[in-house]
Amino acid sequence: MTEASIYDQLAKESFSDLTITQLNAGTSVTAVDQATINYWKGPLTLSRVLEASRTYAGGTLPIPETGAVLSTPIPAGDSVTIQPPGTEIWSIKGAWAISTGGNADMLLALTDGALNVPIDIDTITTSGTQLYWPTTPGTPPLISNSLYFSVTETGAANPFTLFIAYFKVSL
Repeated sequence: MTEASIYDQLAKESFSDLTITQLNAGTSVTAVDQATINYWKGPLTLSRVLEASRTYAGGTLPIPETGAVLSTPIPAGDSVTIQPPGTEIWSIKGAWAISTGGNADMLLALTDGALNVPIDIDTITTSGTQLYWPTTPGTPPLISNSLYFSVTETGAANPFTLFIAYFKVSL
């Protein structure tokens, strides 16, 4: 009798949709012993293929030619989310906003869809010349499909446009 492999367990998945969570779930059914060495060749191969196909330089550098600026209007009193699709991870380089109707207040928060962690943001002026976040050099914030931005116009009842500059660091 042939033992099941990780390939048998994940046979219905397309490679582009495969997640580390699924790979970990597939490996959790094995014991750490000599008998599982053949089984582990599959997860190790898939893990390495995921790393090689979704990151650049082992994840230490942004993926070349993936830098972009996202522009999204925020209506007065409304909220939007900025959430990378699928398994992408974005390294945020900066955020800038332009008010289209006078001063506007905004709340920028990191969210998992259920809970928010607010990030301190100043009032947006009509000149739109303030750079908001990150305001100091250091490790750029990362967002993913499971931890992303929620942006809300909170008090001045004026719409604004938010610009987010990012690089993809994982596909």
